[in-house]
Amino acid sequence: MPSPSVLIAACSPRKNGNSDIAARILQESFSVPCAARRIADAGIRPCQSCGHCRAHPGSCALDRDGDGAAAIFSLLMRARLAVLVSPIYFYHLPAQAKALIDRTQRFWHLEPQARPLGKTALTAVLLAGRPSGEKLFEGAERTLRYMALSSGMDWIPALCLYGLDEPGALAGDAGSMGRIRQFAQSLERGMAGK
Repeated sequence: MPSPSVLIAACSPRKNGNSDIAARILQESFSVPCAARRIADAGIRPCQSCGHCRAHPGSCALDRDGDGAAAIFSLLMRARLAVLVSPIYFYHLPAQAKALIDRTQRFWHLEPQARPLGKTALTAVLLAGRPSGEKLFEGAERTLRYMALSSGMDWIPALCLYGLDEPGALAGDAGSMGRIRQFAQSLERGMAGK
């Protein structure tokens, strides 16, 4: 099986919710090979700020049996594009997504030219229950931009969707589903142009 051009990481702790639906729509919309993973199912332990990655740049003391961060990072290193698909909880990402992001600290201590995600671009599809809010996505976007910076990835501005609160709300919203498909197509055009 060829390496995926796109990694789609569904970040909701709830299975088959709006984020998983959005991830499926994205995957169906790309014509290039995709790998899709549910971050909540990966068993990623949260960073303990132990300092191991400072002493051993690029590695993490938590990389052992039962922890899924290394497998996700392996997919990220082979992909040209990573799309995190996430609900917004209290103006931010759910804990499972934040655990993955915090574990990218291992790359921060590497020299910029040695960061292994340098050929990967990062973006997101963010889904909020609230129908409006000027700063609703700001916390998540800032964190994701910093994840890209610290890992050597290019950041592509996220697609932000409002008013998707109830389970299955996305499946009944043709406009939002269309925006996700258009976003995937524009991302693929951008990959072809590089």
